[in-house]
Amino acid sequence: MDFDLILQAFGSIFKDYGHLVDAGLLIFARVLTFLFTCPLFNRKDIPFPIKLNFGIFLTVIFLWVVPIKHPIDPNNGHLFHFLLLIVMNSIIGGLIGFTADMILKAISSAGSLMNSQIGLSSAVLFDPSSKAQVMILDRFFAFLGILIFMHLGGIFWIINALERSFEIFPLFSLYQDIVGSIDMSYLVLLSANVMLVATQLVAPIILVTMSIDVILGIVNRTAQQMPVFQLSFALKPCIGISILLATLPLFIKAMTDFLTDFSFIF
Repeated sequence: MDFDLILQAFGSIFKDYGHLVDAGLLIFARVLTFLFTCPLFNRKDIPFPIKLNFGIFLTVIFLWVVPIKHPIDPNNGHLFHFLLLIVMNSIIGGLIGFTADMILKAISSAGSLMNSQIGLSSAVLFDPSSKAQVMILDRFFAFLGILIFMHLGGIFWIINALERSFEIFPLFSLYQDIVGSIDMSYLVLLSANVMLVATQLVAPIILVTMSIDVILGIVNRTAQQMPVFQLSFALKPCIGISILLATLPLFIKAMTDFLTDFSFIF
């Protein structure tokens, strides 16, 4: 008899607060995919338990902050319908994180471009965050971009964008107007202009290295006895790094302006 009373009490409680459990699972799905794609948190050297605990922490906060509107839908009790809702919320969270990460990819691409210009493409090291061999300046620019992003409040930007997504894309809606709510042409333009922005960031170094190539080509034609090819291996990296150090304050300002200009999309 007591067991039947417990089951009845549990059934009444779940009837009143069951929608919060459903909302919590959907919020957690959106938050977890967001953490696996957004800048800083998508690093592989951050342990999975830390991401999981932080995702649970954000889920609890959003569960009390975000207004939960459980629609009256005859399909809400169906397991397949709920799985589709989880997939839809995961796609939305991943899209927000991918957009934020694409902005920082332009800065790391500038490091890759500079590596090839000054002849440091063969200088690689093992990066534990990506578990792969990467070029030196590529990692340097990526770390510099993340530091500037954090200094400008980028973590607040992306979490605020995640919080706003619950208003634009409701939790319990399968038919999300992603094309109408997101400027897809702007996302395509953002991803297509990654190399353009990288070239603009390292334009002074590119101009100097191209001038060095022209000068060395002239020297090779006038004094063919000089080992111009071997000379370029020692000359271009030294001059390139010297220009980078000399223009580093201007470069940081350019990256700050670049990240500030794109902050409005969050």
